[in-house]
Amino acid sequence: MTEALVVAKGIIAARMRNLRFGFFDDSGLPRESRILMFYSFDTEENLTRSGILHYHLPERRFVGPRHDAELTAAALEFLSRNGRIPEASAS
Repeated sequence: MTEALVVAKGIIAARMRNLRFGFFDDSGLPRESRILMFYSFDTEENLTRSGILHYHLPERRFVGPRHDAELTAAALEFLSRNGRIPEASAS
């Protein structure tokens, strides 16, 4: 089971359980410069949360709405493990 913390304004708000990621490879965005991916997880209250992350390859960062550090760190690890970004970009 994958578990991580969601931090909101410095306070631990919830734990993420069963954290999952996937790719929107047919999103129409150029794969050379962007990665569009989805995530989902369950909270301690058994509520499912999900969303979309947009990673800009030339800038080596997520763009769009801000996401907490634990979620983006897990997403970077997922991207690295799947060969979408070099390991150095994941740190």
